[in-house]
Amino acid sequence: MKKFLLRLSIVLLIIFLQLSFLNLALRADYVANLSILLVIAWIVTSGFEKTFKWIIFLGFLNDIFFADKIGPNILFFSFFAYLVSFISKRFIIERRFSGFLLVAVFIVIGSYLGNIFDIMFEGSFSLENISFSMGHYFASWQRVIYGNILAGIYFYFIYFFVNGVEKYISRFEDRLKITL
Repeated sequence: MKKFLLRLSIVLLIIFLQLSFLNLALRADYVANLSILLVIAWIVTSGFEKTFKWIIFLGFLNDIFFADKIGPNILFFSFFAYLVSFISKRFIIERRFSGFLLVAVFIVIGSYLGNIFDIMFEGSFSLENISFSMGHYFASWQRVIYGNILAGIYFYFIYFFVNGVEKYISRFEDRLKITL
């Protein structure tokens, strides 16, 4: 029950921060999707198998609060979590520079694929709309660079918070196994 409440509080905190704080504090061009960063942090710290249900729940809440339809964020987060898990198992993510670069690539790919998925599920899906979105996304290099740098900074705050909570949960589970 304790680990359920801890993970639920993480999901609700991320949704709350995304809804209230970031949209008011920053320009719309530089707002990062904290939910995508949470998916990356959960997969890197705990793995796909432990957090898959929570990623689906996160997608469901994102669909409720940010989208018109239920399902696109669930599909995207599930697909992206599996992609991050697959790649991170192939390349060992360590606390070295190569791990930092791989996480940075995940952040860039996640934000870009999030924009593509938004276009795909808007109802007017066509290759012209995707190419227009690609042109709009990469039109301003300043927007891409600053947006991804801010997303990287947000990620490391989210990562250290999630890592601490997951370590606490694993210590709690280990203590439970010893006492039983």
